[in-house]
Amino acid sequence: MTTTSEPRTGPPLRILQVTSTPLGGEWFYCQVTGLARRGHDVTAVLPGEGPLTERIRAAGIPTEIVRLAGWRPHQLPRVAAAEFHLMRLIRRLRPDVVHAHLLKASVACRLASLVGGHALQVDQLPGAAHLRNPFMRRLDLATLSRADVVIASCHAFAERYRGLGARSVATSHYGFDVHRFDPATSPEQFRSEFGIEPGTPVVGMVAYMYPSRIRDFRKVGIKGHETLIDAVPRLLARVPDARIFIVGDELSGDGSYRRALHERAARVGAGRIHFTGRRYDIPELMAGFDVLVSPSLDESASGASVQALLMGKPVVASNVGGLPDTVQHDETGLLVPPADPVALADAVADLLHDPERRRAMGQLGRSRCLARYDAARTVADVEAVYHRALASRQGTRP
Repeated sequence: MTTTSEPRTGPPLRILQVTSTPLGGEWFYCQVTGLARRGHDVTAVLPGEGPLTERIRAAGIPTEIVRLAGWRPHQLPRVAAAEFHLMRLIRRLRPDVVHAHLLKASVACRLASLVGGHALQVDQLPGAAHLRNPFMRRLDLATLSRADVVIASCHAFAERYRGLGARSVATSHYGFDVHRFDPATSPEQFRSEFGIEPGTPVVGMVAYMYPSRIRDFRKVGIKGHETLIDAVPRLLARVPDARIFIVGDELSGDGSYRRALHERAARVGAGRIHFTGRRYDIPELMAGFDVLVSPSLDESASGASVQALLMGKPVVASNVGGLPDTVQHDETGLLVPPADPVALADAVADLLHDPERRRAMGQLGRSRCLARYDAARTVADVEAVYHRALASRQGTRP
């Protein structure tokens, strides 16, 4: 793999980076700005205005708005217009690489490639939950042959797409600024804000709340908030003074899923479950946690889990998707079956009762995450994928 100290692996490229969300997307921001810093001519394509769009503009990256959003029949005219807009943009910019993130953007770019253009088509999917939806799975597979390279964001997704017949598959974890997360950060800001006495055990979960129409996630959401909430009575039976914090809000929606989670917590949480809403001081919050939980039903490497380990905090996570890439069982945390509140509660309680084990897991986790998830490294890896694929097209060695 490319290391952060290596120079650029080939000549500068014209790169179109395309996503279908203007929210969140730290991974997209880091990749776009990182490629620009390595000397490439990068243009970002987003579906509308939003915090992510504003951040990328503020970083000086040329930005285009192409409204790639919506699957419903009444939205099809707008989606068709956006597709033609994307085709015209690719013809005008003549990029060497079109790199799409998220399924909507990937399908749109694959279709645009049918109308000509020489660009290398690269897809990077941060999740694979869409494969559980029959319509989205068919759409993905029907257009998958148009992707020159699929970059999987974890090893499990790489194996899945090889099995689905992708022409070429690479693995590169999404990276970010790992140096923002300092384990020496004082927990006092967090603990004083919420009135937590010294020595009180604190369990945290950091995740967007994703309401989903996919059948597999109707009873338990994709991030598994319900599993954590249902684990609380058993956790309190074993660790009576524990407090549980859920950080985050609905990424989109009308708030009904968030309200349902609040109601569920009120029924079982004995006043010990605290919802903080959306926060941006994540390192300061994590400094006050003793254990982070990631009870997702489907997940890539999990940015929150990486961040917790960078803060020296062990993680209890579901044994699904890319979570084992981040959480090595009994080394940097504990893995439990998904949607199993009993197993989750017991694993968290075991770690809360063993501070020395928590410390050792956090230290090892930090060292591994510094090496694996530094954006400087992951961006260099993606650049190397581009050059290998382009050289292969030309019949030459990279």
